[in-house]
Amino acid sequence: MLENILQNNAETLLFLGMIVALIFAALMEGIFPRRAQSGDLGYRWGNNISLMILNQVNLGVVTFAVSTLVAWWGEEENIGLLRGVDLGLFPLLLIAILVLEFVSYWFHRALHTFPRLWRLHAVHHSDTEVDFTTTYRNHPCELYVNVPLTVPVIMLMGFPVEVVVLYQVIKSSISIFAHSNTRLPEKLDAVLRYFIITPDFHRIHHSSDRKYTDSHFSEAFPVWDYLFGTTSKIPYAQHESMQLGLEYFRGKKDGRLDKLLLRPFIWKRERNKEMSGRPKTA
Repeated sequence: MLENILQNNAETLLFLGMIVALIFAALMEGIFPRRAQSGDLGYRWGNNISLMILNQVNLGVVTFAVSTLVAWWGEEENIGLLRGVDLGLFPLLLIAILVLEFVSYWFHRALHTFPRLWRLHAVHHSDTEVDFTTTYRNHPCELYVNVPLTVPVIMLMGFPVEVVVLYQVIKSSISIFAHSNTRLPEKLDAVLRYFIITPDFHRIHHSSDRKYTDSHFSEAFPVWDYLFGTTSKIPYAQHESMQLGLEYFRGKKDGRLDKLLLRPFIWKRERNKEMSGRPKTA
């Protein structure tokens, strides 16, 4: 029965899951805030939410639709390593989590490694505060790089539609929570971060210090960060004062929607313009 519900209501379930997760994260931030928000919150939220809406259209049309269609087509054509293997929904979900998080982990590392990809991903990292609205502050073109990597894996493995849908709902919900400005008790966070990405665990990734930015690449489950040794640690008390965002593009206008959309394509000009405006040092 659960399989039928997931298959027949895929896009609705993903959308509802996202809305519930966003509301939950917003409530948690309001009740248990981790950091005092600096700057013009309304301005940030306006631009972040505008980009989020744009990305949701993009996400639905490109990522989710393509991945579920490929999973459905694979079922029809009996393509994939796991086709015909009667493991049950939850064992297949566990395999999907391990495999797709592995792909996501290395894609995320690539975004930080290759300059042209970093120009796209820097849109996400340029937010000078991190909260639930940061989750979907991504350049739309990132999806067009991600999909050609993820979809063939779904086809090769032969994950059923219901497994892909359930994974997407779980992943997006955890990602929204991980970006939230929520304070968890230190002892709870210390345990929970071994199983899912917590707000403190992910906030380190949004530090303006590049040695921390280039760590914590997992999206929802931290298993591959631990296995590949890409975790970092910042003392619990320092999270309230650590600088987030990038060391550049920190002005208010830098967070404007049109700037975020154009920046990857005018990167050198923007960086040169910013550097020329800095005071000279001896």
